[in-house]
Amino acid sequence: MNNKTFSRAFILLSALSSWLVAGCATGLPKGPFTAYAAQERIHLKVGVNVTDELRVAKNDQWNIPIGESLATNAPVLARHLFDDVVDMSNGQLPPNQTVAAILTPKLAYTTRTVGATAGGESIVDVKVEWTLSDPIGNAVWVNTVDGQSSGKTRTNPNKVAQQALEDLLLKSQRAISSAPAIREFAQKKSP
Repeated sequence: MNNKTFSRAFILLSALSSWLVAGCATGLPKGPFTAYAAQERIHLKVGVNVTDELRVAKNDQWNIPIGESLATNAPVLARHLFDDVVDMSNGQLPPNQTVAAILTPKLAYTTRTVGATAGGESIVDVKVEWTLSDPIGNAVWVNTVDGQSSGKTRTNPNKVAQQALEDLLLKSQRAISSAPAIREFAQKKSP
């Protein structure tokens, strides 16, 4: 093989490798996370308020589109926590629906740190503020939950972000299910 052919093959291989790596970093999985611990549900009819702000939230610096995954996963999480869940959009209930409480997730923070080398540690950190309020907007419970994951810097950042999201969702399940304020509110609203 002469130098010209070798150079073309090398350039083609480099371009193909770059394309494949870029293709792997196109986004987080579309499907919801479902590996929650089994538990007794809280007896409360809750509306899950997913806002447009949440749906489009992302980390612009690292192009991690976390908002879409949070918007998909918030109602799934709520269905693991509460007896009855109604999907809401931007604070609007569907026609002829009422709820005892409204659960609203808000992306508070997302970042990715990068190691000094490809083998160094990269950390993705995601924080979500959860607010459970009564139907007229009085806060019953507010908590910020943190999810974190790490991997080698050369690891696809969306894979590390997905692991951080899963960590966040599991910690959110524990925080919501163990909150005395939510349990007390549910007892007051139970017939």
